[in-house]
Amino acid sequence: MKIKCVKNKIDAKSHYSILNKDMSDYLTIGKTFWVYGLRFSEHCNYVYIYNEEHLVEVPMEMFEIVDSKVSVEWIVKAQGVQEVMLWPNLFYIDDFLENFAEREMKERNEFNKLKAIIEVE
Repeated sequence: MKIKCVKNKIDAKSHYSILNKDMSDYLTIGKTFWVYGLRFSEHCNYVYIYNEEHLVEVPMEMFEIVDSKVSVEWIVKAQGVQEVMLWPNLFYIDDFLENFAEREMKERNEFNKLKAIIEVE
C-alpha cells in the first residue's frame, strides 16, 4: 500500500486523544510513503510509515491512498475490543517494535528484509 501526505497536522481541539497529530516538522505534503501496517482504534486509524530511520505511527487522515494493494505479509489481529491491527507477523513478535525503535541490529535487519518484500509486491 502506498499513500501520499495531504496534510501534516490535525486540529488539536477536536482530536484530543490522537497520537502524532502535529507532524508538520516531519511530513512533507505531497510526499509518498509505503505503508508497513495499519492500526484501527476507537478514536483514530493509523498508518505505520518508515522515514528511513524510524517506523512512525501517523493518523491515516493525513494521507490519501495512492495504491490500495495491501501486503500479503499482513495479518489481522484484534487487541481487546477497541483495536484491530493489520501488520506483518514480524510486528507481533514480543518487543520487536521497541527493539527496532532502539536501533537493535537484529530487528533492523529483519525489517529491511520485510521492507524489500513489501516494496516489490
